Amino acid sequence: MIPRGSTVRAVCASALVAAVLVGANAIPVSGASPSSVVRTLNLSLPGPFNGCTILDPPATPTTNAVLDLIRPSAFLTSQTGNLYGEGGAIASAELVSLKPETVVYTIARAQRWSNGDPFDGVDLVAWWLKAKSLASVQSDGYRDIRSLSESNNGLSVTATFSSDYAEWNLLFRDVEDVGMPTGCSWSSFLKRPTLGPYNLVAASAHRIVLTINKRWTLDPNRFQRIVITDSDVIPRSPSAFFVGYSLNVNRTTVEAVSTAPSVLSHIGMNSTIAEITFAPGRPLTRSLLLREGLSWSLNRQALIDQLFGSVTFSASVASSALYSQGQSAYPGGSGNGASAQSTTTTVTSKAQNGTLADCATCAVSVLREAGYTLTPSGWRSASGTLLSVRVAVGPSQLDRAVAARVEGQWRGKGISVRSFVVASNEAAARDSATNQTDVAIFMRPTTTTASYTARSWSGPAYPDAYSSGIKSALFTKLFNAGVQNFNPVSASVTWLDLDQEIMNAFWIRPLFTAPSLIEWSNSISTVSSSISVAGLVDQEVGWLASQVVPSGS
Repeated sequence: MIPRGSTVRAVCASALVAAVLVGANAIPVSGASPSSVVRTLNLSLPGPFNGCTILDPPATPTTNAVLDLIRPSAFLTSQTGNLYGEGGAIASAELVSLKPETVVYTIARAQRWSNGDPFDGVDLVAWWLKAKSLASVQSDGYRDIRSLSESNNGLSVTATFSSDYAEWNLLFRDVEDVGMPTGCSWSSFLKRPTLGPYNLVAASAHRIVLTINKRWTLDPNRFQRIVITDSDVIPRSPSAFFVGYSLNVNRTTVEAVSTAPSVLSHIGMNSTIAEITFAPGRPLTRSLLLREGLSWSLNRQALIDQLFGSVTFSASVASSALYSQGQSAYPGGSGNGASAQSTTTTVTSKAQNGTLADCATCAVSVLREAGYTLTPSGWRSASGTLLSVRVAVGPSQLDRAVAARVEGQWRGKGISVRSFVVASNEAAARDSATNQTDVAIFMRPTTTTASYTARSWSGPAYPDAYSSGIKSALFTKLFNAGVQNFNPVSASVTWLDLDQEIMNAFWIRPLFTAPSLIEWSNSISTVSSSISVAGLVDQEVGWLASQVVPSGS
């Protein structure tokens, strides 16, 4: 443990080359709601919930979104998936030098955790020491910090990096108090103090209750109480304030929303990619021809239409294995790839408008080239062995629905399939990477940066990195170039080149970006659609209620 008040000598920063100030979102304290009225927001998020810290591998996107309301962060996520300065307990974060890369974090004065402990540089140093030692992709960046030095009576911390890490704004999010219990148990979660717009009152796997932190001076007009559940049930009372984010998008849920006149809704994208991943060392899938044949034999647009209908949802066939549809660098529809951005780099991408198209005749051709013959009982090798694929399937309802339709299409083409459901998306990816199965079908999460998704192809096989089991000098070179490039346009060119190399080798067949459904009471204004649950929850402090209702309504 680091004793409070300890100070490490400050590292002298080089000349200022860039700055990102955290505080533009501060709102003056004025017009606060009368203390006699408590506005309760009913918030429905994908569950079940857990009590992890953001650094724990089992932490889910919902976990991280909830933590944003009760833990100090340097940056948060906008509804468009970009990062912005939070401006609360960590008042600012400034990139002051590139040689060496140096970032100064300034902590607002008089910040205290809910248990009375001061929040200062000791917390950031302790967080760094814990984070950099974890065998987790969440520790990327922390491991690149050479030293973290306190100054200004603990209100300033200087991070000096040993190598370039362009995505430093991913660091110091949802920081925990020094010496508190960690892990994912509810008992430890309830013991850990809070610091943010809200305090924690109660928590379980299906219900979390937050109340307003009266000492938080930003955004004073926010809801005083938030009841978070995973029920995805629209309140019966039209006077109740309700916002929901659901990944269960189908005709039934859309029809249910349409029958509630007091609820508005929007079907959009979610930051996960439905994908097929091939094992690198299995006798079938280590063959490029077999991977091509299995990929080309699928009609992905027909699969999308079967899942969601061709009218109510406008998902398109995936054009990227690294970016979700809707992200700014996505190379297909509803995105603007590097070619569409303003010219701030001379780097040119080799990407050719995303992945290769589906092609049933191509599938037949490459399977024959691989030595297979189509017989009345299906495709057979020269030795008479039936072409049979073993498939690991992720646990969600959408995972299983996707897998059922993939299997149906493959069987219709004469390919035998044996499938089994696993406990998590990470388990499905691991089974493929370690050659326990030929194919894995699951939902791959993306974040504000492509480096998180691309991490599958470079570096150690951490449990939360969705390791592919495949490493190559080219993949590593492109990954390192992307993560060290401070120019976002040329960096996206590099990520798209890596994207194209992965898809051209047919290690991944991305299917589509998963949809999401956002619902909200028409009595709440300024709610915006989001491609992630964090992007939705982080805008909560700006939601405005057009009416006042008693507590408990």
